[in-house]
Amino acid sequence: MSTKKFNLIAILLILTLSTTKLWAQDQTGEKQKKEMTKFNDANERKGVKFKVIPGPFYDPSIKYGMFLAPMLTYYPSKGDMISPASTTAFYGIYTSNNSYIIGMNNELYLKEDTWRLKLRAGYGNLNKDLSLYGVDENGQLDYSQKTVQDVTQEVRQLETYAMHKVVPSLYMGLGYTYKSFGFTGNTPEAVEALENNDMNGASVNHGLALKLDYDTRDNVQFPYKGYYMSYTGTEFFSEGQNNNAYFSNNFKMMGFWSLTKNHRHIIATKVYGNILVGDVQKQDFSIYGRINGDVQRGYQSGTHTDKNALNVEVEYRYTSPLLNNKLGFIAMVGDGKVFGYYNNFTDTEHLPVVALGIRYAILPYERINIRFDTTYGKDGMVWYFGIREAF
Repeated sequence: MSTKKFNLIAILLILTLSTTKLWAQDQTGEKQKKEMTKFNDANERKGVKFKVIPGPFYDPSIKYGMFLAPMLTYYPSKGDMISPASTTAFYGIYTSNNSYIIGMNNELYLKEDTWRLKLRAGYGNLNKDLSLYGVDENGQLDYSQKTVQDVTQEVRQLETYAMHKVVPSLYMGLGYTYKSFGFTGNTPEAVEALENNDMNGASVNHGLALKLDYDTRDNVQFPYKGYYMSYTGTEFFSEGQNNNAYFSNNFKMMGFWSLTKNHRHIIATKVYGNILVGDVQKQDFSIYGRINGDVQRGYQSGTHTDKNALNVEVEYRYTSPLLNNKLGFIAMVGDGKVFGYYNNFTDTEHLPVVALGIRYAILPYERINIRFDTTYGKDGMVWYFGIREAF
């Protein structure tokens, strides 16, 4: 048995034993444990809460660094006791290989959650390794031969949409996206490999989106129960002389179930898909990986890329009574694929992942956590520090 397979089995055993132990402790000592924290809704919804979250950062693709995120939470509609917290957050990352990314995320929930307005923007240069295919003696791509090249990924993105509740739990709206994704080689070999793979330079697109959300979650940040199903169809138009118009089908399906009445034990599931149709440039392909990726946890960004992506994750969440119910833990298993251009769905490899994580509630009423996750996939260990849940 290979070392990787042995380590994977060991981690799964640890996850199983730990989960069983926590479950048993909670069942036998439930009466002795404190109840979940109770809040006064009217008091908690007054004014603006401000937090600055600094932290360490690591990703195998862009190395070690620091993460800084100032965040505001507030409730814009007067007397609104239904809407989730609106948030305005800025973030910046700088790493040891001179990669950086800055951005902002603004989410507004208005008039008893009948309107949802969102704006997201990001800008950065990421120095990273990118897996590219070699060429055969005829100058054609050889899909059995992969090379790792030193490149810089340039990211420029703006996304916004407005949604209105049309019937209970169902939201419909329109959006606009502008993005410029590009790669430049940092060595002569990388420049040549990018040219061979038709990935030299940037792909610039803008598009209009139709978005549908069905949302019965009791909280958008850390649900105890409910379902969330989302579909976003975006028509990207050709830019300049490039014939790069395509249609993006993006969907998410999530479910959340409390295993106990006090909501300390929760099962959360997610199914994600990104299916692209049309003249998609390779710079716009789906990406497995943390930085600017479609599927965030478990893999180095740039090592697994193809036209489409599918992913499923199942997560066990435990909120402990420690630190006044602010400390929590998670265990996750997942799998997925990228496919559609280089390989069809049947032939492409599975991308499994397992994870353990710690949570700390920086805004307990809003259920907004900072998180630290350690994941193990086919490419090895990756750890994450960030704000909010992965889903």
